[in-house]
Amino acid sequence: MKWRFGKAVMGVAVAVIATALVMPVAAQNRRGRNRPLVDLPSGPVRQVILNNCTACHGIDDYAYYAMDRAGWQKLIETMKEKGAVISDDDRATLLDWLVAKFGPDSKPFPRARADGPILNFGGGDTAARDAAAKRLVDTVCRTCHTLERIEVAKYTEDKWREIVNDMKTRGAQLDAADVAPLATYLAKTYGAN
Repeated sequence: MKWRFGKAVMGVAVAVIATALVMPVAAQNRRGRNRPLVDLPSGPVRQVILNNCTACHGIDDYAYYAMDRAGWQKLIETMKEKGAVISDDDRATLLDWLVAKFGPDSKPFPRARADGPILNFGGGDTAARDAAAKRLVDTVCRTCHTLERIEVAKYTEDKWREIVNDMKTRGAQLDAADVAPLATYLAKTYGAN
């Protein structure tokens, strides 16, 4: 009886380990996160997305929108203003897919409000906090983004907090306690003012 129980436990353990090894890492990382999951499509649009979009962002972001062709076109133009390059043929292919998958009749994935604490920085050593936040920008943010991309953003503190939280869910190596001070620093240094 003990032998059968031990064998059953061992079988379950092997199955769990095998599942973890087979499941894509991206899927393992998304479990428990409040983010949409969008599968990379097949066909010509797949290569358009890989060549033009994923260098700057994941395709999960598309699910936050439900727009008509004009809306998607405007968003692509905004990306082009930020430096994205896409040919007219690729843009048409991408637009067809975006409207079919995330058109006005689709339901957008709800955006969660950033959960970083809003701290009072009235006292203490501001220079030390700023130096620590700058180190985070240099060691964490700049692993994926150029400093120029951060400098031109010009967001408010609330928007930076939302972005920092989003980057944290995407794998940025930040503690929850880093979110508010980093957002404050980014707003003060690269903010809308």
